[in-house]
Amino acid sequence: MGTRQSIDHFLEQCEGALRFADFEYIEASRQEHWDDETYQNAQAYLEEAIRQMEPIYASANPEQKERLQRMKGQLDLMRHDMVMLRH
Repeated sequence: MGTRQSIDHFLEQCEGALRFADFEYIEASRQEHWDDETYQNAQAYLEEAIRQMEPIYASANPEQKERLQRMKGQLDLMRHDMVMLRH
């Protein structure tokens, strides 16, 4: 089972990836081809967070799994929005 502290730390990292991706999404939607490399980096951070979640989820208790599932939903939605944005 994952410790509460390690789950909290991981979720904070996910929130950081979401903030970065959200900023890049907003900037890219304002300007065409604003900074493709930074935009792609933000997408990569989202992908990495989703990939890292799998083993953490497997060892989490039911309450932690619920928190992780909510975060995964947010990560997936942002990833989808970034892919669909025509910038």
